[in-house]
Amino acid sequence: MEYSEAIDWLYGRQAAGIKLGLSNMQRLVGELNLPPAQMKIVHVAGTNGKGSTCAFVESILRAAGEKTGFFSSPHLVSFCERIRIDGVPTDRSEVAAGINALRQLTAQWQPQPTFFEIATALALKIFSLKNIDTAMMEVGLGGRLDSTNVLTPTVCAITPIGMDHQQILGETLGQIAHEKAGILKPGVTAVSAPQPEEAREVLEKRALEEGAPLHFISEPWTESTVSLPGKHQRWNAALAVAALQHGGFKIPEDAIRKGLGKVIWRARFEHIKGSGKADIIVDGAHNAESVGALLHTWHEMFGDTKPVIICAVAGNKNIATMITLLAEIAGHFIFPTIQTLRTTARPEDLTQLVPDSIPSLATATLTEALETARLDNKPILVTGSLFLAGEMLSLLDKSPDQYEPSEQ
Repeated sequence: MEYSEAIDWLYGRQAAGIKLGLSNMQRLVGELNLPPAQMKIVHVAGTNGKGSTCAFVESILRAAGEKTGFFSSPHLVSFCERIRIDGVPTDRSEVAAGINALRQLTAQWQPQPTFFEIATALALKIFSLKNIDTAMMEVGLGGRLDSTNVLTPTVCAITPIGMDHQQILGETLGQIAHEKAGILKPGVTAVSAPQPEEAREVLEKRALEEGAPLHFISEPWTESTVSLPGKHQRWNAALAVAALQHGGFKIPEDAIRKGLGKVIWRARFEHIKGSGKADIIVDGAHNAESVGALLHTWHEMFGDTKPVIICAVAGNKNIATMITLLAEIAGHFIFPTIQTLRTTARPEDLTQLVPDSIPSLATATLTEALETARLDNKPILVTGSLFLAGEMLSLLDKSPDQYEPSEQ
């Protein structure tokens, strides 16, 4: 099976939607005999910063000489980014072969595995074949019923919890925290970023019930350079270091410094300097909390400069709040129609949320939005959705034919 055929079949699984539950995933790991007993696992849940925290952990471990695997979602440009070995996206041929094997294995299953269940099993199988030492497993949605939660990790980490995916995880911070706390396991040490009181109480209660030692970090990382900009990334770095230390990993201090200073995690305030054109910042902020962190980083890096903001937002977000926050720094808004299977807010509707004092317009494509933004000769900020960020990076990398729109 060629990659294109394999990936089309896998993306076709998205039509079944998101089905939270562990029965299919337990069957998959059982039949595939995964994960290998010797493989260490760092399991990361939370609302914001999961991917960055995993990236910090992975970079530190590689600097210490370990062979690493990294499973994350969603991808930016290609599905292969979701499964990384030593920081490198998996080869298309390996992805195609793995999908084909899983397709054959599950052909007669009822119910059929979901997109995310297949993707998780594929990652674990590739990690096994590559004989990695440690896997970074980022929770896709929630935690308690997420497909990654069939694993018994070496250590758990929980990033800041906020209001997101309320239609699935619950309408209160406590309900959302309950779902995130579902990754805690008996006897498995966990570390957490500072949390709102309501979320912290839920985490502490669940940890006590499970017999899971739980530690909260109290300050951001300040002992060395962190390559990802923004104070929130120093908190993510501190969480990553704490996870390794409390998880029993013996990491030399120089590996910690090297790993934190060299981590690459795209679309996290990624600064693409213009060559005769305006600088572009691509940031995957996709909810109110992450937009707030973005604003702090913008002021830290650019002061009072007002950018042209290219923005697209998923339809299930707190859209009005996000636009109101972004308006604090916006010189001009452009809302494009983007290539994604996920329902997004109509660009024309987004223009109605912008204060009258700020110019705004809707465009039919992202290419048109970028061309229009460059006419202003001001910095360009691309934000509101990781799907928007991925499509923009495919344009800036001059590889739009490689872009694979996704819903999950």
